[in-house]
Amino acid sequence: TQIFQHAVSLHPLEDTYVEEKMYATPKSIKEQKEKPQNVDVNENCKVAKFDPNVVQEELQKRQQHPLRQLLSFKNIKVNIIGQTWYFLLIFFILYYIIQMCYQWDLFCVLDDDDDEVDEIDDGEDDFLKETSNEVDLRSICRNRVKLYFIFWDEHESTMTRIITFLLGFYVSMIGKRWWDQVSKLPDVDNLCLVLGGLVWAQPEPGPTSPEAALHFKKTIIRYALLSWTMCLARISSPFQDQFGSVQDYFEKHLLSKREADALKIDLSSTDCTSQWWVPLSWSVSMVNDAFNNKEKGKDGLIPKDHKDVVSVLTKLRTDLYVLAEYRLKPLPAIYKQAVWAAVWGWMLMGIVASQNVIHYKDDDANMVMTMILSFPVHGLLMYMLIFGWLRVADILSNPFGNDKVYDINLASTLDLNIWKASITLENQEMAFYSSLLKNPYRKEESSEQKANHSTQQHLEETTSTTQFNKEEAYRSTHPQRNLYSSEIRRN
Repeated sequence: TQIFQHAVSLHPLEDTYVEEKMYATPKSIKEQKEKPQNVDVNENCKVAKFDPNVVQEELQKRQQHPLRQLLSFKNIKVNIIGQTWYFLLIFFILYYIIQMCYQWDLFCVLDDDDDEVDEIDDGEDDFLKETSNEVDLRSICRNRVKLYFIFWDEHESTMTRIITFLLGFYVSMIGKRWWDQVSKLPDVDNLCLVLGGLVWAQPEPGPTSPEAALHFKKTIIRYALLSWTMCLARISSPFQDQFGSVQDYFEKHLLSKREADALKIDLSSTDCTSQWWVPLSWSVSMVNDAFNNKEKGKDGLIPKDHKDVVSVLTKLRTDLYVLAEYRLKPLPAIYKQAVWAAVWGWMLMGIVASQNVIHYKDDDANMVMTMILSFPVHGLLMYMLIFGWLRVADILSNPFGNDKVYDINLASTLDLNIWKASITLENQEMAFYSSLLKNPYRKEESSEQKANHSTQQHLEETTSTTQFNKEEAYRSTHPQRNLYSSEIRRN
């Protein structure tokens, strides 16, 4: 007990943690895990408006294991069975329609008074030698239907190899385009970090004060998010529905009326995205001004390496441009049409080729049992796989579409980016208003020491200026003694 109390006294922050673990119940632990994180941000550090509930959902979002999702009845609509059941139902119904017609000899409708027997092809002779010597018209017709099923089965195996090759090539290309678009989806995390490292405020009022630095960083990030929203609203229908008018940008605090006038956007217009790159150019101009506009010889908000901020902004513009090009210049529609037409034709061929050729009258078997044993397990699994791959290609073809499960929700992503940028700026402000990020080994000068230091620096600058003016006046009146004056200056 003494050792435990000594440990708690050395680590007072762990006291609450130890007691919670000692008296926690499974229910309380579960509630603690499910408790939403704190997403509150100081109003002065908010870049734009965001929904805290949406941010909490994005932070707590977890993807279920694929095998568990497959076996879960709750997720039946999003697994492979739910995505392909209607294709399999069509195959199943057409398959059993043909199989029932074959078992009931509906393909062999003959007259009872028909005594003539058609000539049999040479290719059918070998197959018909095993039949009874008594020529039965229905038996001959049944055997012909069997040969028809076998004929299409041979062609279906060849078609299967072609379809699998074509489908593999198609899905691999769609998957590559999907990954290129998802990986190019930019955020403002790097921009926030670069601004936090290069923007240097001075602890005095003016254009380089901490307040001016915070306003500068918020504006740069807001312009980047504005371009992000305008560009992606052009390529995503659900996102465009949420940002279809300029009023939506006003309510999100991404755009002001003055900035809308600069973009030449009519307040009643629904086209707000045609100049999506212009806010990025505003950011570049502000960075240029923060570096080059120096008052009284003092550095601006960005003392040096402003090109690093510009490079981050240009990379953001490049990623957005690539995304716009992917969506505005898709694959030719005939490519998808050819693949779907080939797969549907292959399935219709497979319906005939997969038929059970055993007739219940041949072995005097039960018709119901014969129909049950004719269940196309192999065909259903094969077509579920093929149509599953086609559904994968459809889902991956547009990563910013209307699918609530597989597609990326850009509206939620925007709220998450706004929150991350705001919380990053809030933590960067601790460098000025909190001792958390201060160097504990740096000795802070008192106010009197700072005043004496500034006075001494002013006297040194005044003395050096006076000496320089005297030398310049002497040199102008005695030009022949420039060398001597230079020697005096060196001494």
